[in-house]
Amino acid sequence: MFQKTRLRLVLINAAVFLFILSAFGAILYFYMNYRLERQVDITLQHVSRHIIHEHLDVDEFLNPENNEGNHRIIYLLWGKNQTLQKEIPENLISNKDKRILSKVQDSNRLRTIKIGKIFYRTLNIPVHQNINLNGTSQYVQNIQLVYNMEHEKEMLAHLLVFIEFGSLVSVIVAILAGFFLANIALVPIKTAWNKQTQFVADASHELRTPLSVMKLNLERLFRHPKSSIEQVSENISQAIHEIEYMTKIINQLLILARSDSNQLEMRFQIVELSSVLKRVIQDFEELAKLKNITIVSSIQSPVEINGDEDRLYQLFMILLDNALKYNKEKGKITVECHLKGSNARIVIKDTGVGISKEDLPFIFDRFYRGDKARTRKYEGTGLGLSIAKWIIESHGGKIRVTSEVGKGTQFILTIPTVKNKEKHPSVRGDFISR
Repeated sequence: MFQKTRLRLVLINAAVFLFILSAFGAILYFYMNYRLERQVDITLQHVSRHIIHEHLDVDEFLNPENNEGNHRIIYLLWGKNQTLQKEIPENLISNKDKRILSKVQDSNRLRTIKIGKIFYRTLNIPVHQNINLNGTSQYVQNIQLVYNMEHEKEMLAHLLVFIEFGSLVSVIVAILAGFFLANIALVPIKTAWNKQTQFVADASHELRTPLSVMKLNLERLFRHPKSSIEQVSENISQAIHEIEYMTKIINQLLILARSDSNQLEMRFQIVELSSVLKRVIQDFEELAKLKNITIVSSIQSPVEINGDEDRLYQLFMILLDNALKYNKEKGKITVECHLKGSNARIVIKDTGVGISKEDLPFIFDRFYRGDKARTRKYEGTGLGLSIAKWIIESHGGKIRVTSEVGKGTQFILTIPTVKNKEKHPSVRGDFISR
């Protein structure tokens, strides 16, 4: 799949580059053609005006020794009945070409005539009077200025070859560069694809286990249709437990899916962070006592931030639940909240099993709980920290973790306070839609 996509990207890139280059080359070619032709026209018109202003002292003006600047112009002096009276300089145009040029001597506008492979630019000057030519007075009907454009056309031919060669080389370079850029462009796509594939595989794995347990319990009920509810209460309890587990996974997946598609709404308002933390600690105190775990808090008050109170409550619930779940018996959980500069700094630390260095970079990935996670020993979904990371980043904050196996884990959060809310890129008044 990616190979076809890469090839398609390269072909599109090369086609677009060739089109742009061809358009640029065509514009350059026609512009140079126009400029060269325009320069020839200016020269011919200048000579024409000069002849007229000299009061037709043509014999003096047409002397090549006095007109070095116009040495590329050929002067044809035509009499009656298309009779050529004089050519200056002589013998530069063949008799056949002169006969063709004689047919356009009645036109007073600039014209380009192609004779064989040679292009001529011509301009006619009406005279209709006798002119002294070589000591003899002869009637001249008009003077035809003829400019041989062989040099200009040769320049254009060289330019065209250069454009074609440059286009060919550029297309080859574009194809090679296209492969390189396509490989770079496909890296995030491959990464996203691999993550999505892994995500689907993990979700299927997580949902398959409770479904299998529920199916097994229901099959047991079918095997003993006459059993009382008390007799099958354990099977029913296991099925309910698995349903609750599946419901939790589905709800968390729905949160992450909506956050990915920017469809999850957040209602921002001034929140007293310390009160949210105290409420979460209070909710966990009884459960911590049952596990002989002590919760120690050091919370500064007041600490106000712009945030969604429900999402912040969910964030701290996830982190304290992890701290409690992975802690040791008679362990300790420390919760701190203080102002540090223009940010609120929250630290949640436990004395639990810790996280290995190999697992630490991946703990915020969805469904990632380390190798031991697949046993479902701790009844986690592997989605909590992903949601926690999304919530903290939605508030313009950051989360980082330090841990040591056997000694515990520490989560450090920083969230902009109300005084720093103008630095929060996501806040727009009291309501935000992600």
